[in-house]
Amino acid sequence: MPADPCKKFACEIQRCLVANNFQEVRCDAVFEAMRQCCLKHKPVSLVCSGYDLKPREFAPVTDRPQDCKK
Repeated sequence: MPADPCKKFACEIQRCLVANNFQEVRCDAVFEAMRQCCLKHKPVSLVCSGYDLKPREFAPVTDRPQDCKK
């Protein structure tokens, strides 16, 4: 059985999320690369079986200091 063509992107997503304190917006390019791979290979890629192919919308980054101006 050939290797899953999109598995490398799934692994990159995990690495990016860990490196960026799970702030998804910081991994936007990696999520998009996974989406593009799944658009092309969904019929043969196991990792794409549950992946939503709609473009992702991200919550704002939450680990930035809050503005303390009054």
